[in-house]
Amino acid sequence: MAKDLTDPAVESDDVNGVAVRNGSSDAVEHRDDAVELDVPSEPVQTFVVRHARPYESPGRSARNHWQLITVFCLLGVVLGAAFAFVKSPTYTGEQRLIVGKTAQLSNLASVPGLDAAGQSLAASYSRLVDTDEVQAAIAKKVGGALNGSVSASPIPDSPVLRLDATATSAERAIALSRAGSAALVDAVNKLNEQQNQSAKKILDQFNAANQIVIDTQAQLNQLQPSLAAQTTAAGTAQVQAQINAAQAKHDTAKVQADALNEAYSGVYQPTAINSQIIQSAGPPKDMGNNRRSTLEAGVLIGLVAGGLLGLGLAVWIDLRARQAR
Repeated sequence: MAKDLTDPAVESDDVNGVAVRNGSSDAVEHRDDAVELDVPSEPVQTFVVRHARPYESPGRSARNHWQLITVFCLLGVVLGAAFAFVKSPTYTGEQRLIVGKTAQLSNLASVPGLDAAGQSLAASYSRLVDTDEVQAAIAKKVGGALNGSVSASPIPDSPVLRLDATATSAERAIALSRAGSAALVDAVNKLNEQQNQSAKKILDQFNAANQIVIDTQAQLNQLQPSLAAQTTAAGTAQVQAQINAAQAKHDTAKVQADALNEAYSGVYQPTAINSQIIQSAGPPKDMGNNRRSTLEAGVLIGLVAGGLLGLGLAVWIDLRARQAR
């Protein structure tokens, strides 16, 4: 049945599923989900049940304030690009060096191992560039101060290492890469020289011990007939003592000679790989500057930072609006 809206005794207000009827003896009519309320008859009042909605999500805030977030993103991009243009670019010079070992032609079996040995040495020599000695040598070659940086890294699966020099100008980067290449070659040659000197020292010691072996053997060869020719006990005892001393000296020298021979073989093998070499593969190259990469990084960082800042502000605005209600 339709309600008579003209009847002053009945006023109905339906708010959030609650029907309110005014009257002296009337109760509240409500639907299945309504809340039963006791309403005074005079004066006529209307009760409204309000349910404050909680904050939903940053995604809803982003949709509500996308214009604000867009402005902050654009502002971040502009600031990032401006920073990239204001920042001085860094120039890079590259020098490549080939690493290897020499082998005697009499040992053809060592040739297949040269490539693997070169790869291992390239990795080792790339770390040599970072040592204080090599860095000081580079600085000395360019006038006493680096005013830049020099580093090296091996190229995978090859006996080649790449030496990179960075500076504030292309000319300085090229000069640093050339000086770095020369300093690394000098350092490797110095290591080879030290290895050769060590081998020579061991060889000298071996020759001295071996000479004692030869001399004592000759002495023993002379004493043996003399021992047989002795006719007296005193003479025999004297010659036997000489033989015993010569034999002891001979045995000691022989042990020393054998040990030195083994040590020398570990340092220097004439019939195998015996010398480590490194040489530049052409002149250094100008690899340009990092202005483009800096610009890309600045724009990306500015975009992300601006977006996050704008989103944070949008969330704050929505939270304040909820609290105001």
